[in-house]
Amino acid sequence: MIFDFDDFDVRDRFYSIEEKAEQLRMAVDTLKPEQQHTFSEFCAQAYIFHDSALEGLVVSGDEIASVFSTDTDGQYIRSRVLQEIRNHRKKLSETIAHAARIRHSNTVYRSAEITIENILATHEALYENVPRKEPGKLRSQTPLHIAYFHDLADAKLVKDQLLALCEKTRDPEFRTQHPINQAVLFHFYFMRIFPFMDGCGKVGRLFMNSFLVQGGYELAIIHGSERQQYYETLKDGPEALRLLLLDSIDSALDSKANFLREIDLSRSSGRVIFKKTKSLDQPYV
Repeated sequence: MIFDFDDFDVRDRFYSIEEKAEQLRMAVDTLKPEQQHTFSEFCAQAYIFHDSALEGLVVSGDEIASVFSTDTDGQYIRSRVLQEIRNHRKKLSETIAHAARIRHSNTVYRSAEITIENILATHEALYENVPRKEPGKLRSQTPLHIAYFHDLADAKLVKDQLLALCEKTRDPEFRTQHPINQAVLFHFYFMRIFPFMDGCGKVGRLFMNSFLVQGGYELAIIHGSERQQYYETLKDGPEALRLLLLDSIDSALDSKANFLREIDLSRSSGRVIFKKTKSLDQPYV
């Protein structure tokens, strides 16, 4: 489970993205703590908006904003959609924080190993208190109405294949791969296993982004408008998925940089604010 072909065709993209990511970090560091928090929350809202769309869950900007404006550990929400958003928001925050801690605790990049318990716990957290779901339960049949195009593992083989994939994250060859390669490879093979009846994409993309954050990169936000292309890459192979991921990281960095420049313009007039001149239905990232 490695990229064994010549990487020269994408190496320049890696360097360009690393440079943009560093410039963005430097710009964010100039903001006040409360502004950094607001910026992070806005980016998280955009992630959830698009990630939900990839799974076929249509959510509005108002629905996402209503969840972000309340305590994530508050009382049970009766709306299934809002409960999913709340769970998604909480798990996204935990994933980012955990990945950042791992990165800062190592002087040399070394991704965390993933276990089947990590995967089951993530799925359980995403669908806690959501009706008609089976949190943390591996599928025992093939979904009848699946939107993805690629072939799925036989239900009887799901657990064994998932254990084998987790074991690959301990493999020295895999651990020496570039963080973007690790993210792509894990996600591609995870989605071919498709371990759950619902939410495999959400789980897989969280782990994909955990590799990126551990490697010092920004979240990859695959736009809802690219849903068809995303599904096709999962059928075409890791190389196609990697190109889409590179484009998604690049686009998110540009959008975030543009957003920060708007903040700079408001600073020059003596008013430092986060202007949401676009709704989440037309998000920055």
